[in-house]
Amino acid sequence: MPQHIIKHLPHSENALNSSLDELNVGIELWDRRHQLLWNSMDGANGNGGKQHTDPIEAEVFGAGVANAIKRRCLKNPIGKGSLQQLPGDRWIKTFEVRAPNGHLLVVRVNVTALVRQGQLLENSNRRLNELSVTDSLTGLANRRCFDDVLLSEWQRATRNQTDLALVMVDIDHFKKYNDNYGHLAGDECLRRVADVLRRCTRRAGELASRFGGEEFVMVLPGSNREHALEVADLCTRLIKLEGIPHIMSPIAPFLTVSAGVACLQDHEAQAPSDLINASDAAMYRAKSAGRACYELATTRDWEMSPQTPRTTSAHEQGVQHQTPSPP
Repeated sequence: MPQHIIKHLPHSENALNSSLDELNVGIELWDRRHQLLWNSMDGANGNGGKQHTDPIEAEVFGAGVANAIKRRCLKNPIGKGSLQQLPGDRWIKTFEVRAPNGHLLVVRVNVTALVRQGQLLENSNRRLNELSVTDSLTGLANRRCFDDVLLSEWQRATRNQTDLALVMVDIDHFKKYNDNYGHLAGDECLRRVADVLRRCTRRAGELASRFGGEEFVMVLPGSNREHALEVADLCTRLIKLEGIPHIMSPIAPFLTVSAGVACLQDHEAQAPSDLINASDAAMYRAKSAGRACYELATTRDWEMSPQTPRTTSAHEQGVQHQTPSPP
């Protein structure tokens, strides 16, 4: 600041201006006729602009302006200000206040560091949120995410009286796969199956998730029986086409899956757990029917207690299994 201005300023105002410079705060002062009287924007805009002023009276920098900076800019009671991005990913925040003598004070604060820190924090929080709902091994939604989505979609379907279906998928003879190829190969197998199931959920809102162990489940909002069966059929066929070797399987020399399909029937009388239980019962019927196929939940499946053993013969439960053609 020019000396002929500084000498008129009280010591407290000199200290304030020094603090503003250290904080990368730039100041513009405009008179009542919109003429620029003072510009000190070096730190705030990063453009290397230099301070300049027209000869003005000391009263311009009197207590009114200084107090306005203290009260309204540094303590920020004048609102949030306006945030602006400059070239080079730099950011400034602008505050405006009218001084008692009618001059307009514009304060621009270089907030680049704060904005970048906020972006890093936001990205970190987003990543943590993703991790909290993602199965670390397969990259699909985890059980927690599945439970939340199923409840939300159930409530939506009940409110709007729309369709909702669930497809439970289980890898056939996965223990034998692990025993023969090892657990690292088993992990890779789970990842490949997850990739296939991810491709099978193609409509907006559909979700493929890991249910537990070698079991997966797909939530199909707005899906009627025909579409749900198409998804189950696609899953079983694509897993076969994936051609994952499984020489210990008594079904085929490659990996296969069994699936159970359940479609919401009574919005008022049924609950999300009933849908899970019915699709699980149907999936075990597919296993009883010979595996590598899919089953549609019957009335018996919907009425089956979660404590009922699932190893009952398919014929005892009135099976109507679907077996896709071999690849």
